[in-house]
Amino acid sequence: MGSDLFSDDELGTPLTTGTGLMGRGYPGVVQDASVVIKAPVGTTLESIPLPRPPAGEGELSSDEEETFEACKAGVDNLHKAFWIAGKALETMKTGNLHRNSGVPNFAEFIWINWEISESHSQRLMAEWRIGEALAGLGWRPRESQVRELTPVAKSHGEDAAVAVYDTLARGGVRVTSSALKDVVRQLPAIPSGAVPADVERAVRGILEASGPATASGTGSPTEIPAAGDAAAVISSTHESAGQGDSQGPDPTDSEDVRRLMQALASVTDAAKTVNRPAVRRAVDEHPEAAMLLVKEIETQLGKIGRAIAVRKPAR
Repeated sequence: MGSDLFSDDELGTPLTTGTGLMGRGYPGVVQDASVVIKAPVGTTLESIPLPRPPAGEGELSSDEEETFEACKAGVDNLHKAFWIAGKALETMKTGNLHRNSGVPNFAEFIWINWEISESHSQRLMAEWRIGEALAGLGWRPRESQVRELTPVAKSHGEDAAVAVYDTLARGGVRVTSSALKDVVRQLPAIPSGAVPADVERAVRGILEASGPATASGTGSPTEIPAAGDAAAVISSTHESAGQGDSQGPDPTDSEDVRRLMQALASVTDAAKTVNRPAVRRAVDEHPEAAMLLVKEIETQLGKIGRAIAVRKPAR
């Protein structure tokens, strides 16, 4: 039960499972435990049937339906494991339930029994409330993703941390630990007493300003020059090639170079305006018109791509 069990996060998060924080409200974090007489199907190895060939073609039989549901529940436990473990660890530690185990030190007790390091157990205990709350909203976060939200939880509470994840997921963003880390890094100061809606607005502002790189969840935003900075690009590349002003003509004197500069400025402005959440909303609201526009944008980008696909000069 080492840290790798919960850390494979770049597979992303399904975008269709959650109903969202703003739609259902934030559930209570602390809930009374109910007595479980029989372990739910899929939570134990014995409750999952052995692998066997299909019973036939076409629709699943009733037995196959039950087996399918048990298997899906078993796989779901892979995602739930970290917050269940975190809650169990905190309950044991808070109640000093290990006091008669013969190992008085809790960190040593956890290591002896499960080989969980003290630092990892601390992380799990800090994360379980966020994981449980997100699961209550229908999301399936990974431990490495929730880990990026703990700084927000420490400074502004679990509600704010949940709102960050929920806003990304509902905005059409592929949620990964790198996407969450980037948004948390850019999150402005949140005043005390802020509600989830305030956090949602702040996150949406970051997404709208970051453009397609962050919106797609692929990592930090690509550094694209501002519309008026095309000349700076020319200057920097000119200097990096060892061609100072005294060693050759100024590229900006060329009419064709100026055309490229204007094209760069236009494309850069477009990249700042268009992002995935905005496109998804447009498609949801006006699917026919939005898809026609998307298709035409793709056509024009294709033309630009073909036009600039020239052989680079040898140095």
